[in-house]
Amino acid sequence: LDNADVLRVRQALDLIIDRLVSLLENLAGQIEQWADIACMGFTHLQPAEPTTVGYRLAQYGQDLLTDLQELSRVRDGLRGKGIKGATGTSASFTQLLAGTDVTAAELEARVMAALGLQAFDVATQVYPRKQDWLVLNALAGLAGTLYKFAFDLRLLQSPLAHEWFEPFGAKQVGSSAMPFKRNPVSAENIDSLARFVASLPRVAWDNMAHSLLERTLDDSANRREVLPAAFLATDEILGRAGRLLDGLDIDEGALAQTLERYGTFAATERVLVEAVKAGGDRQVLHEVIRQHSLAAWQAVADGQPNPLPGLLAGDEALTRLLGPERIRELLEAGRYVGDAPQRARALAARIRVPRSTSATEST
Repeated sequence: LDNADVLRVRQALDLIIDRLVSLLENLAGQIEQWADIACMGFTHLQPAEPTTVGYRLAQYGQDLLTDLQELSRVRDGLRGKGIKGATGTSASFTQLLAGTDVTAAELEARVMAALGLQAFDVATQVYPRKQDWLVLNALAGLAGTLYKFAFDLRLLQSPLAHEWFEPFGAKQVGSSAMPFKRNPVSAENIDSLARFVASLPRVAWDNMAHSLLERTLDDSANRREVLPAAFLATDEILGRAGRLLDGLDIDEGALAQTLERYGTFAATERVLVEAVKAGGDRQVLHEVIRQHSLAAWQAVADGQPNPLPGLLAGDEALTRLLGPERIRELLEAGRYVGDAPQRARALAARIRVPRSTSATEST
């Protein structure tokens, strides 16, 4: 029975891995499409420095690649109990085969070869239950990556940003009580299922740790639940994530508005650096920019357009060094994204590197 369980787990992992590969291919296209499009970056949920949409997507892609590697590693490392008898010593088979030219180890090798499965060198009445924990932990890691993707989208779909939107059907009802609502139901569903998957490795940990001596039966009932449930939930998460990504709607106008509102503050560093390079006193210029930034921030908080470009471009302490037009050019936050576009494209290219077929070529 244990050997059959491992065969089923391997088949299930192959399905999950194939679906993850398809999701990554889809994501690579989105990363490339949005690699250059600037957006506001947030740390501590506060405006920080600009990034690009593609670079943000590449974060999820990089984690999904790690998940793919871990799932493939676990899949390729799967082992069965083998044919070792009641406590794993092969005593009964050794007795049965006495006087023949076949040893218990040779019999096991033949049986496992027919199954297309390797056996653990050492087992008890069952294969080591640590293997279940490794499988569920890998699935939970994948669920965690997609949880973050869905949670980020929920934040970005809220009226606080209104930048990203999951697909919404023409006849889809957002709320039975509030007809105007457009709730991120797919992202919420992903997060709900991902929390469930994340809870399952603990059950497998208990099974592993509490499998006393050569075996106890207190793992049996819950294994029939947690292993199938983990794969079914992960499969649903991947399916929903794929559909969400297919129909992902990103509002470039909203991206630009957020950048205009907050990105200019981050770009003041460029103004300071260039003004100092032009011969200015850094301490004096820092204070000039700080005072104008505080005034501009208050204006933004009051719901006014960001006045910072005009304030800095009208201050003689800066204009005598750089000139008004140069100051305004430096404050264009969309240009302050470093090498994010190049790094995003590089990650997309890495996703597209052909994957070894070792994980699926054996059956």
